[in-house]
Amino acid sequence: MLKFVSIAIVLAAAAPAVAQTSPAPPAPQAKPQINPLDKIICRTEEGLGSRLNRKKVCMSVREWKEQAEDSRDAVERIQQSQGMIPSG
Repeated sequence: MLKFVSIAIVLAAAAPAVAQTSPAPPAPQAKPQINPLDKIICRTEEGLGSRLNRKKVCMSVREWKEQAEDSRDAVERIQQSQGMIPSG
């Protein structure tokens, strides 16, 4: 009987220590790398003929750059074609 009581006391004393241990916190998740060219930028563009004709255009930085390059290429093509026409 004395063994039983001493084992019960040891188990009772160890129970709070076991109850206080908690599982290790999960490892922090690695944040995905965000490409700065994927950032969305919104601009307000005015329509032709009226200051009230405005619209909001939202595109990524990459799309804005592509649009600017396309516009630049179109202007260069027009300027080059005008230089080829003989003036008379």
